[in-house]
Amino acid sequence: MRTDAKDAGARLFWDRKAEGYPSPLAPATLKATRGTLSLMRRLGAEWRGRDVLDIGCGTGLFALAMAPAARRVVGTDLSPRMLARMRAESAAAGLRNVEALRADWKNFSAAGLKGRFGLAVASMTSAVGTPAGIRRMEAWAERCAYVGWYGVRKNPVMEAVFRLHDLPYRSPEGAARVERSLKALGRRFRKRVFSEVWSREEPLEKALREAKAHIEINGVGFREKETGELLEKLFPGGIVRQRTEARKALFVWSGPKRRP
Repeated sequence: MRTDAKDAGARLFWDRKAEGYPSPLAPATLKATRGTLSLMRRLGAEWRGRDVLDIGCGTGLFALAMAPAARRVVGTDLSPRMLARMRAESAAAGLRNVEALRADWKNFSAAGLKGRFGLAVASMTSAVGTPAGIRRMEAWAERCAYVGWYGVRKNPVMEAVFRLHDLPYRSPEGAARVERSLKALGRRFRKRVFSEVWSREEPLEKALREAKAHIEINGVGFREKETGELLEKLFPGGIVRQRTEARKALFVWSGPKRRP
């Protein structure tokens, strides 16, 4: 698998974040995921009884939620630690139809995989944002679905950390980039925009590691001492509490019909 410097940086970023993610099957997390999946089904993306490809699967947020009803779920990701979490969560839940595959979507070949999938899903990943990435997605699946950031991301704590490093804290381009690519390809798609709010609390040391990953992925050196002092001032008890508000967009579409 070929990787360049940008890929290596992204892999390190997601490796660092892997341990901080809640379990995909924790009740609150699973409830939120099922809400998005319900909307996905209403737009025409069906996974029940089908083979599913989850691109940029992370710890298995969508893959593990779909697995009980799917025939098979294959998750791909660049991050070994994300995939390790997904395998552990899958094994603990007794899900035997889940496979975690380390792969770079830009050069995805997956020689061990045969045939096409009924559904390809990508969530909160930049892997399929370009027309080329979308066409590759369509080549592997009959139906495609993408969900990602759509112009709004608010988190007062991270906004303060980013200001400290002279960086803007804004929503990744995500869904807007996918939308432009779908239009450029002339695809007909169904779209829904929705909002989500989630909270997390963690010890100061863990919050510092999370903040470091977010700053360094932007190519800026992390001011650990100053950031620690900022968080200690905001949270004297040593437990950092964060609340994130986001707007997301969901797209469901099919590529050009393939000739037999």
